[in-house]
Amino acid sequence: MASAFALALSGVVATAGEVASKASEAETLLGEGKMAEAIDALDASVEAFWKAAPLSFRKALFVDSVTGFGEFQPRANAAFAPSSELKIYVEPVGFGWKEVTEGETVTFRTSIEIRSDKGLILAKSASPAVLEKTSRSKSRDFHITVTFDLPALKPGPYKLILTVTDEATGKSAPIELPLTIS
Repeated sequence: MASAFALALSGVVATAGEVASKASEAETLLGEGKMAEAIDALDASVEAFWKAAPLSFRKALFVDSVTGFGEFQPRANAAFAPSSELKIYVEPVGFGWKEVTEGETVTFRTSIEIRSDKGLILAKSASPAVLEKTSRSKSRDFHITVTFDLPALKPGPYKLILTVTDEATGKSAPIELPLTIS
């Protein structure tokens, strides 16, 4: 077991070395005034980091509205009326792209569960929602907006579990957001 852990850890160290090596190369090139090459080396460093990172989230919160990446109105609280609509804004990190004729496509599948404060699943989405965006380049400024109609739940504390799966990498991660039905 210890050797399996060491083997897994060595892959992380090797990747971290690639990230640092490319970043160092970018800094050297920048110092030499080779701006285009420095940008390419920095992009390679970020690419290595992105591939090694688990699927995770910079932001995940309830919002009132979303107009684009980083353009949202946070909800003042996590209290909702029974059967109301809620909206979640998420900024994922560590996802992948699939090359298509038009450029690069990012595809996520999301599913939702509502659990009691004791963990009992009270409601879940019927099928995963598919969110997809195609662009000419590998944009990391990507956000997910999920809208969900709450079931008619009794007043009290609950947990919303949003599971996000990246189609390109197979990486998956849950987001847990506490909420109150009032």
